[in-house]
Amino acid sequence: MKKPVFIISALMIGIIAVTWLYFKKLNASTLSSEQIFKVLPADASIVFEYKNEAYFYDIFKDFTLFSDVLGKENLSHLSALKQVFVDDQNTEGIFNQSDIFFSVHPTKASEAALLVVAPLNLESHNSEELLVVLKKKYQLRQNPDAKNAIYQLAFSNKTYFNFFIHNNLLVGSFDENLTKKSLAQANSNNDKATFNADFNTQRNKNSVANLYVNFVNLRNFANHFSSRKNPYETYFLKSIDATASLNINYQKNALMFSGITSPNLNAKTYFNLFLNQKPGATTLAKHLPYDAANYALYYVSDYGSFKNDLQNLLASRKEDKDLKAQIQRISTNHAINLDKEVTAIWGKEFGVFQLASGDNIGIVKSTNMNRLSFVLSTISTEAGGDIRHFDDSFMMYNYFGDPFKQFRRPYYTTIENHLVVANSSNALRRFVENYRAQKLLGLTDKNIDFQQYLSNQGNIFYFIHNSNSKAIIRSFLSKSSYKSFRSDNFKWNEIYGLAIQFSADKDRFFTNFYMNETPDTEELLPKIDSAALAY
Repeated sequence: MKKPVFIISALMIGIIAVTWLYFKKLNASTLSSEQIFKVLPADASIVFEYKNEAYFYDIFKDFTLFSDVLGKENLSHLSALKQVFVDDQNTEGIFNQSDIFFSVHPTKASEAALLVVAPLNLESHNSEELLVVLKKKYQLRQNPDAKNAIYQLAFSNKTYFNFFIHNNLLVGSFDENLTKKSLAQANSNNDKATFNADFNTQRNKNSVANLYVNFVNLRNFANHFSSRKNPYETYFLKSIDATASLNINYQKNALMFSGITSPNLNAKTYFNLFLNQKPGATTLAKHLPYDAANYALYYVSDYGSFKNDLQNLLASRKEDKDLKAQIQRISTNHAINLDKEVTAIWGKEFGVFQLASGDNIGIVKSTNMNRLSFVLSTISTEAGGDIRHFDDSFMMYNYFGDPFKQFRRPYYTTIENHLVVANSSNALRRFVENYRAQKLLGLTDKNIDFQQYLSNQGNIFYFIHNSNSKAIIRSFLSKSSYKSFRSDNFKWNEIYGLAIQFSADKDRFFTNFYMNETPDTEELLPKIDSAALAY
């Protein structure tokens, strides 16, 4: 009888021990993740996390997109750090099986730097042991402030990795001021994290790499490289008060992430209006001309409820009274009930796109184009051919919100079941010509290849076509930023496009991010007859 009792007792002790070790590791992981995000300076916009294990480096050893986007200099810095802290047998155990993070921060005018954060594996090592190893093998110096020690690791190219150790985290950057900024953040006892994201989900833990995005900071980060104040190119980011937690999906020559975007539910933003809408299929991208540089397309499952939510948003901005008065004046002057007429025949899809020339065009799908054409003809004037000019201002903004605010009193035309508006009649004419000639972006081989990795279901769809955006990017960037952008350090010219999609799910958005290199001809789908390829 004693033997079974002994076996059962041993099993119980084993179960308790395994359970204790599991939760100990789980709590340590959770604590580390929370600590990591608390040492990041408040201006962090993007954080990349990856597993410091051999299989990660094997998977991405021939992956060139990191170099294209981060630049050769940043990648060489990260490679140098890998040689010291990962490949060196004397130090590798200190960071073994840790998740390594790096975040992107604006520094001096039109420049940015990476901050690296790595949890120390203190079960078999300690921070003093790391410093001893580094001092023996490398040139390591320390500032005189013992309480706020910052170490400098010298490299042969006369660059220095500046780092400190805080709560079992190694935090550092090749930019000394950024390191000091992070140290000040770590010592501030500020418990508010820059990212409102659940980075400890099982999905994140199982993923080989994760991407975290703070959209509020992302707009400020992008504007940091522009010489213009409040540039149009980042206008759409203005309405996104949210953070995203995305997991990588490996694909050759592409960055593909999917996950969750968590909006600030207390924020009164245009972005949040779509939380109350069900995702659906968008067709508008098929109608865009071959020279479209970027687009923002939207889908609503119930235009009536969207309109009510939009009116509440406009009221919070104290814009509703003037807009209602404007719609009433239009109705009175033209003897129609504009609200009643158009609300019933607006479709579920609308959006705006920018051409390579910089012209902006809006497009709206209608459920009854004949009726809409008649109604709009009563509140507009002929402007040549099929193009007309609205007699009054801000009508489009009243019905569709922020993306259409730029079209104060636009020209418009109709194509099939779509209303198309622009501030320039010439831009409309070129659009009509391209559409009738079927010179469409969606018919080009490279775009077809790109779109196959995207879902056509969602609520918000953003896209940037890199080649078509050359002039726009040059106009947006400051001189020094553009010079760096065009230098051999980066290979942005290798990028075909970038897309991000949001699909509403109660109080959050399912999110897909995709960026790819321009595919070689032999990597494209079987040849497709494309009118746009000749242009």
